[in-house]
Amino acid sequence: MPINFHSLVPDFNRHHLETINSTLKKAGYECYLVGGSVRDLVMNKIPKEYDFTTNAEPKQVKKLFRTVIDTGIDHGTVTIVLDRINYEVTTYRIDKDYLDGRRPEHVEFGTTLQEDLKRRDFTMNALAYDLQTGQLVDEHFGLNDIENKLIRTIGNPIKRFSEDGLRPIRALRFASTLDFTIEFETKKAIQETKSITQKISLERFQDEILKSFLGDNPAKMIQLLVEENIFPLFVPSLTNSISINPNKIHLLNQVTKEIIGLQLAIAFDSIISDLTLKNLESILRTLKFSGQNIKDSLLFLELMNKWHSIENKNNLTIYQIKKEFLAPVKRHFQQRQVIDKNFLDKMNPIFGIHTETFVKLWEEKHPLLLSDLAVNGNDLAKTFPLFPKTNYGELLAYLLDLVLESPKENEFQRLIIHSAEFINKLSK
Repeated sequence: MPINFHSLVPDFNRHHLETINSTLKKAGYECYLVGGSVRDLVMNKIPKEYDFTTNAEPKQVKKLFRTVIDTGIDHGTVTIVLDRINYEVTTYRIDKDYLDGRRPEHVEFGTTLQEDLKRRDFTMNALAYDLQTGQLVDEHFGLNDIENKLIRTIGNPIKRFSEDGLRPIRALRFASTLDFTIEFETKKAIQETKSITQKISLERFQDEILKSFLGDNPAKMIQLLVEENIFPLFVPSLTNSISINPNKIHLLNQVTKEIIGLQLAIAFDSIISDLTLKNLESILRTLKFSGQNIKDSLLFLELMNKWHSIENKNNLTIYQIKKEFLAPVKRHFQQRQVIDKNFLDKMNPIFGIHTETFVKLWEEKHPLLLSDLAVNGNDLAKTFPLFPKTNYGELLAYLLDLVLESPKENEFQRLIIHSAEFINKLSK
């Protein structure tokens, strides 16, 4: 599998990579592109990030480049910054004494590329590429596994997963994003090392879910997490209560990558029957998702539950669509999102063929919220000074309902007349 380095790597990245490579080599050090970037290049993909490995120690790397960040200096990793783009450089090392199921207690530098590659997780990630000579180093048959779309640990999978509890989750994520299969013994080891996997932080687990959402088949990640019974390790309340709903899970692959809240809502709705807002909020808070992602997810689940509860969707009235669906979307997103056809089209996994109707109504610019009314509280205070302010909410809700039913009523004078009628009835 030849690497088309010059055709796959963008010019600005290639210039940076060649600068780092030549600088280290001119100083007498070895230097290789390594890990996921090489795997992606072998698969004829443009890498998202680039990492180097070298026999230069961090202090030596820092002397050669102007801007270097100590991102993981105790473990031999620094980040070189060129034109505001980060490139990780890690010293050849041997990891020693994994005690916490996540990080080695200490590392040894001064080793070889071959020893360094042995410590990596999967064969497909243990490839190294010499930018200068074009040599591809494959000590563990990673090329063969990539060709066969197989995820396999380097060496004994139980030993490798016992060293780092994140590795089993990464295996599931790679199976999802790369559309690979996990090799039998490697997959078997996922079950046998759950006590180690359980030690990783909630943030790490959450991050792997979010990374899978960026791929073409996030549904596969959720399905694998359910099949391997991983969720209960981090959310104990989900023990024995989850299963895949095939009629829902496929929708996850249709959601745009930009709307994480919708991805989360569909993901958990597809594995938990009768998912409530309270349950979803509890799960997402447990998994340390951001407050904004949680709020978005709750909105989408509420919309989904409303939508599923409607038996004959063809009989939906314009009033219902505006009140139950468009208004909540506008209220929730108007301060941080341009709501237009492009945005509403992204709701297709929920509303299907009816999305077109939603878009059409939106583009007609119907008043949907109290802020859209032609009158406000100040107008009411001036016109009806004796009307108790404690009743303003009830009156404005009444006016909004009128306007949702008949947009032409949204004129100042008309609403004042309707307000007078409402006040008269209330006073009787």
